[in-house]
Order: sequence, then C-alpha cells, then structure tokens
Amino acid sequence: MEKPEDYGGENSQNKSCVYCSNEDGSLKPRDIVREGMIEFWMAREKLDRASAEKATDDHMLKMPAWK
Repeated sequence: MEKPEDYGGENSQNKSCVYCSNEDGSLKPRDIVREGMIEFWMAREKLDRASAEKATDDHMLKMPAWK
C-alpha cells in the first residue's frame, strides 16, 4: 500500500487494505474478502474457480489478518 486511499479507511496506520476493510477501516468478514479475491483472480488471471480458490487461500495465509 502506497497511497492513503490504499489503506482501509484511508488511514495509513491501518494494516488492512481498502479491499479487506469497510469504509470506516474495520476489517470485513473473512468470507467476504475471500470471495472478492477469488473473483479477482478469476477475472485478472483467467483462473478457473478451483485454481482461484487455491491462489486466494495461499495468498491469505501470508496476510497478518488472515493467518
């Protein structure tokens, strides 16, 4: 995250990004974030659902909020 709008709630002290956070900066539920990431991987990388789920789960394990 580089710009203020990249951080949840546009707060550079927030450890969560805008995609994992609600407008107030609070963390979205894990299942909502996971589904959004799956859709992202399917659209961006043209992955099938199973591959996108694996890529998402692997990625989320590296993120502090979702370990």
